[in-house]
Amino acid sequence: MPVSKRVVPVVVVALALVAGGTWWWRDHQEDVDVCEVIRASVARRGDAPVGSGSQQVVVVGDSYAQGWGLHDQRRSWPTAMAREADATVHVDGFAGSGFTGSAFCGGEDFGTRADRLDLADGEVLVIQGGLNDVNADPDAIEAAAVAVVEQSGAAAVVGPPPAPQRDQALTVATDEALARAAEEAGVAYVSTIDWDDLSYLPDRLHLTPEGHVVFGTRVADALLDAGVLR
Repeated sequence: MPVSKRVVPVVVVALALVAGGTWWWRDHQEDVDVCEVIRASVARRGDAPVGSGSQQVVVVGDSYAQGWGLHDQRRSWPTAMAREADATVHVDGFAGSGFTGSAFCGGEDFGTRADRLDLADGEVLVIQGGLNDVNADPDAIEAAAVAVVEQSGAAAVVGPPPAPQRDQALTVATDEALARAAEEAGVAYVSTIDWDDLSYLPDRLHLTPEGHVVFGTRVADALLDAGVLR
């Protein structure tokens, strides 16, 4: 598969490095291929599921699902969801990706990745994202989300929270577009736009470990209430 390489020259980029099994973060002032950094991070997380319950769930999402910025990426929100819902969750998270595209790597938008899935009978697919779509036209976001849901057979969409680093008006517009898409596609929608008590890392975009626990627990409760999870 062709990979688009986006090189960021002489800027401050957060790099995830592994040293003795521990995640360390530092500012890097040299040219960086962000796509390669993200792919390496995804590879380090691995594809082993989280949780051990009988209900099988697949999450396709962005850096939130991946756990970008965490010392242990496997503590991202799907882990809390798995625990709350007594489920086994397979996580397909990729930083910078969304419904309308992928910021750094070609072929990693939600539609392309969802199309690669081979869901087993009984597996529940949840699509989570939106923060990487905020600069797109709301109508384009809505259309892309409908297409993703319909082609993948997703049971629910989880929208973007009010991350301080994002323009709040654009985030609200994205949330509304995704809510319309979910209604049109006939699936559950979990709006997180009012979750203004989440805790963020210093980048004011990604969640702390505690923020992930709150996010995942609330998503699980919402999906249980909606009958998506049992």
